[in-house]
Amino acid sequence: MSSGSDGSSDPSAVDSEQTLFLTLIHMLSHLLNGYFTAFFVVTGIALNAFSVYIFLRCERTGTPAIQYYLVTLTLWQTALLANAFLLYSLPNLIWGHLVSQGTYVYIYQYVYTFANTTHTGSVWIVLTLTVDRYLALCQPLKHRAIGKKSRVRRLMIVVSLFAVIFSAPRFFEVHVLTNWCKEAPNCVPIIIRTELFENSLYWTIYHVILAMLFVTLCPCLLLFELTLRISLALRKAIAKRRSLCPPNVEIDQRNRKCQTTRKEHKSNIMLVLVIAKFLISDILPTVIDVIEHIVGQDVFMRSSLASLFVDLSNFLIVLNCSSNFWVFIFWGKRFRKSCRHVILNTSIGQSMYRLTHWGSDPDISYCGPSSFTTAQNTTKIYGTKANYQKQIRIGSDDKHERTIVVISCEKTKSSKSSKSSDGEKTAWDYEKTSQLEELEKQRLILS
Repeated sequence: MSSGSDGSSDPSAVDSEQTLFLTLIHMLSHLLNGYFTAFFVVTGIALNAFSVYIFLRCERTGTPAIQYYLVTLTLWQTALLANAFLLYSLPNLIWGHLVSQGTYVYIYQYVYTFANTTHTGSVWIVLTLTVDRYLALCQPLKHRAIGKKSRVRRLMIVVSLFAVIFSAPRFFEVHVLTNWCKEAPNCVPIIIRTELFENSLYWTIYHVILAMLFVTLCPCLLLFELTLRISLALRKAIAKRRSLCPPNVEIDQRNRKCQTTRKEHKSNIMLVLVIAKFLISDILPTVIDVIEHIVGQDVFMRSSLASLFVDLSNFLIVLNCSSNFWVFIFWGKRFRKSCRHVILNTSIGQSMYRLTHWGSDPDISYCGPSSFTTAQNTTKIYGTKANYQKQIRIGSDDKHERTIVVISCEKTKSSKSSKSSDGEKTAWDYEKTSQLEELEKQRLILS
C-alpha cells in the first residue's frame, strides 16, 4: 500500500532504497579495497624502497639514531603494504570481493598474522620515535645517555622481536578446512575460526585488554600527549631562535650555531609530521575497535555501514604507510640533495636534467675557488678536493682561444682546515686579488 493519510510507507520503496544503499556501500568498498589500495601499495612500496636506499647509502653523515628509527619504520610499513595488497586488494581485483573459500585461502592464515604483526610493529616503532624526540627536546640530558647509536640499534631489534611475539597468537585464530563440502561433489577449502578465537576468556584478555593497552587506545593517547608536548617545545625553541638569530643576520664561518639550530628544527618538524600523520590514520581504526568491543563482534560484522568504516580505516593505514616519502622530500633538505644526486647519476636523470635546463648558460660554476694558477692561455681553478673537470672555451678566434678547467671542490673533513687566522685570510685575499688582476690583463691583451 502506498503512502496515504495514515502515514504508512510502501515496503517496495523501502526495499529499493536499502538495495541502492547496499549497492553504493559495496561499490565504495570495492574501490577502496581494490583500485585505490592497489595504486597506493605499488607506489608506496617503490617510494619506501627508494627512501631506505637513500638512508642507507647517501645519508651516512646524518644522525645515526634517527636513521635507524626511520629505516625500521619504513621497512615495517612496506611489509604492511604488501600484506594489505594480498589480504584486500588482490581478491577484490580478481573476484570483486573478499574471498573465504577456494585455493586462495591457503595464504590467508599467514597473511592475516603478518598483517597484524606489521601494524603492531609500526605502532611501537612510531611510539619509540616519539619518546626519543620528546627526550631530545624536553629532557636533553637523558637523551644523551640513551640516544646512542648502538643502543638505538638494539632497541629497534628488541621492539621488532616483541611485535612478532605479541602477534603470534593470531596465527592460531584461523584455520583452513581443506574438504568443506556444501554439496557432495563440490568440495573446496574454506577458512574458518578456531576454538581459540571463540574462547571468551582469550578474546577478553588478548583482543580487548592487551590490544587496547599496547596497540590501539593507550598508544594513541600517549602519542597524542607526547606529540602535543613536542609541538609546544618546538614553538618555544623556534621563538627563541628567532630572537637570537634574526632572519637577515649574516653568519660567518666562525659562528654557524643559528644555521645548525635551524636545520635541527626542520628535522624535528619533519619527524613530528610523520608521527602526526600516523596518529591521524590510526585514530579511526582505534575508534572502530572500541565500538566493536562495546557492541559485540557479531552485531558489528552484520552492519554494512560498519564494514564500510572498516574498509576506510584500512585504507587510511595504507595511505599513511605509502606517504612518508613525500614528508621526507618536502621537509628534508639533505634528503632532497641525496635524491637529486642519485637521480643525476643515472642516464635517465641526466637526460631529464638537460631537458629542464635547455638553453641555460653552461659556463656557470657554483663552486667557489680557493686558489688560482695561470699558465700561458689556460687558467685552472682548483678546489680543496677534485672530483671532475669541465672545460669551457672562450672566444671565437682560434689564435686567442682559451680554456678554463673548472675542478669542483668539497669541504675538507678536518675541522682545522675551516679555521684560519686573520693574517691568513688577508694573505689569501691579496693573492686572489692579484691573480684576478692578472686574468684581466690577459683578457685585455688577447682581445
